Amino acid sequence: MLRAPLIWTLVVALLVLPGLEFWLVLKLHWPLWLTLLWCAGAAGAGWWFARGEDLSLWTELESDIQNRRVPTAEAVDAMLVQIGAWALIVPGLVSDLLGILLLTPLVRAELVEPVRAFIRRRWVEPP
Repeated sequence: MLRAPLIWTLVVALLVLPGLEFWLVLKLHWPLWLTLLWCAGAAGAGWWFARGEDLSLWTELESDIQNRRVPTAEAVDAMLVQIGAWALIVPGLVSDLLGILLLTPLVRAELVEPVRAFIRRRWVEPP
């Protein structure tokens, strides 16, 4: 049985975000060729960023959490780059905006410590 937070996450991911994307595309009045060019360019940029990180990063993060260690700042930064790259690959303007934000070094630098603190509270030092 699914827990309530997971159900709401699925509702947002499967219903609200596509609706927001559709509304945004209609409001922008972009021609179809520009939309397709944007999606292809964003996916290409996402692929370019994603190829720099390998999946051993996820194994390292999982190992750290299972052994009750907080991942290093470099590992969390690399994880944010990977998530940003995947967000660019997923079609949609909102996901592209999220991807661009996560690929911006200043934004990532501000997010690393809050993410590490979240991991510490949630998985490393549970109540």
